Amino acid sequence: MHKLKFSIAFLTGIFILISCSNDDSDNSNDIIVGKWKAIEKYESNQIIDLEICKSFIYVEYKADNRIEGGRIISDNFPEECQNILFELGWNWKKLGDNKYQIRYLEEQGEIFTFYKNGANLVEENPDGITKIIYEPY
Repeated sequence: MHKLKFSIAFLTGIFILISCSNDDSDNSNDIIVGKWKAIEKYESNQIIDLEICKSFIYVEYKADNRIEGGRIISDNFPEECQNILFELGWNWKKLGDNKYQIRYLEEQGEIFTFYKNGANLVEENPDGITKIIYEPY
């Protein structure tokens, strides 16, 4: 009887450990999680103009690894930006060392570098030349 109780307790403990393993599903404290609005763009560390529509949209990196976006409500929303569509299916995955895979559905995607600069989020593109600065939105 003692061996049976010990075996049940041991198996229960193993089951709890397996079901509580760290699967990195809690991303709520990751630096990219939140809503962000682009404010500056650089190429080769020289500031350049943001695309007109980029100033009127936000991107939201969700803790469940989804990426969404939307229009920023503004009285001066440009007419040429009216047709911007936000596709569902974009997602992110942290690879470590500030590297993030951004992809659509199950495609390969691209590897971006993200880091914080004060409250702002910095995105370095895979080309190694382009950098976009986002502020919280």
